[in-house]
Amino acid sequence: MGVINRQRAGQAAPTADVAAVEGAPAPAADAVIYLPGWCDGRGGALSNEGADTLLRLRRDILSGRLEPNAPLMLKTLTADYDAGLLPLREALTLLCGAGLVVQESPRGFRVAPASRDDLVDVAQCRRRLETMALAQSIRRGDALWRRQVGRTRRALAEVAAREDDMGPIDAAWEERHSRYHFALISACGSNALLAFCAQLLDRFDRYRHLALPSKALMAGLSGDHDAIADAALTGGASHAVALLDRHIAEMGALVLGHYAARAA
Repeated sequence: MGVINRQRAGQAAPTADVAAVEGAPAPAADAVIYLPGWCDGRGGALSNEGADTLLRLRRDILSGRLEPNAPLMLKTLTADYDAGLLPLREALTLLCGAGLVVQESPRGFRVAPASRDDLVDVAQCRRRLETMALAQSIRRGDALWRRQVGRTRRALAEVAAREDDMGPIDAAWEERHSRYHFALISACGSNALLAFCAQLLDRFDRYRHLALPSKALMAGLSGDHDAIADAALTGGASHAVALLDRHIAEMGALVLGHYAARAA
């Protein structure tokens, strides 16, 4: 499978970026804005140790270090993650709800399986829900939302995929990419919609890690992020929604092609 290389004739340089207001508080470097509430240890759902364990488990599942269908034995995990049984159970229970872990018995857990059909389903649901959330965010977005979109867009541009970058997808790109996508929809006004989008984004990102051997394969789509942000920040809701829908569809096709080839 090749790299998508879609050139847009006459595409202008980004002009709609909004500079951060001097003195406005920036999010902490380790803030996880794309997992609302329950992952930061402040929402009451998790202890501090449970929140830390959840983030580490989630990272290892999304990166593929914990492979699909891998058993998650509590005795092994307590040693690997230096965590107690209660925080582990807290984290695994929440990851079950997020679709990344499945519970096989009252005491047994396993990494969620992966399949072509599930990837297609996740990509299609992302297209429906994220585009709806983006349209609502553009209608409701205020100056803080505009600053957040501008800030995450600039941060992602610093680590954008290039055709000569043959290394694997790295944590810095994954983190900034997720922050950017969630910033776009963060003003939609629906916590339920944000939670669904966050879960779908995580599940899709796992397939990207499983399928794509190098970051270079995404280079042809990296310019989409500026175009989507430009349309969103200038109030072009229908154009921004169309661009986001096409971006998710083409990334889904890229990941699906490579996933099918690796599974064959």
